[in-house]
Amino acid sequence: MIRILTKIHHYRLPVLGACGATITIVLSGPGDSLRIVGPLSVDTFWLSLAVCGTLILSALVLGEYSPEDYGLEPQKQRR
Repeated sequence: MIRILTKIHHYRLPVLGACGATITIVLSGPGDSLRIVGPLSVDTFWLSLAVCGTLILSALVLGEYSPEDYGLEPQKQRR
């Protein structure tokens, strides 16, 4: 059970990013929600997708799941 919880903790950012991107695409579209910030016009659709993409790419930066990082012993391979 602890191993499953640590895997969920390790992969939380990419999962949140994928869910956020899906919700953004389903609930809105490009140009639906423009915000004016000074002289700039910001489309929150693309901003949201950029943030979600960053969360998904964080999996590449974080690397592989390692039980030792969480103080767990590696599972013994069955033969």
